[in-house]
Amino acid sequence: MRRRPIVFLAATATLVGCLSGCGFVRPDVVDRRDEVAAAGGVCRIDWWLAAVSEGVTEEAWQVARDALRQASVGPEEFAGWRSTLTSLDDTDWPSETELEGAVHREAVRAAVRDALADAGYPDENRVIETYSSMLCAP
Repeated sequence: MRRRPIVFLAATATLVGCLSGCGFVRPDVVDRRDEVAAAGGVCRIDWWLAAVSEGVTEEAWQVARDALRQASVGPEEFAGWRSTLTSLDDTDWPSETELEGAVHREAVRAAVRDALADAGYPDENRVIETYSSMLCAP
């Protein structure tokens, strides 16, 4: 897992969580949906890709689509994102289920960012965003 400044990650996760949770950017069709077993419950997580600048190349779209489709969350990614999300001072997780779902969600989003960066589309000049939403139940 690439290490990025925790403040940037926290701000991004919070902003995307607020926007997607409030329904401001959610499309009718999602690009990926997972049902994730998490701490005695299940979380349904949806992701969708959206251009955040004009003139996004087909190559960038293909990289993002492939990365989103192929992203998996291994133990190392899970542990890293869990550490990041639990170290945020202003976040109270309502349940362990929601925390573990959020870990999975952010690990997949990071995989797309990393794939785009490796293909020459670094996060500092973001061209495609991976939005997400999550609904968990015990």
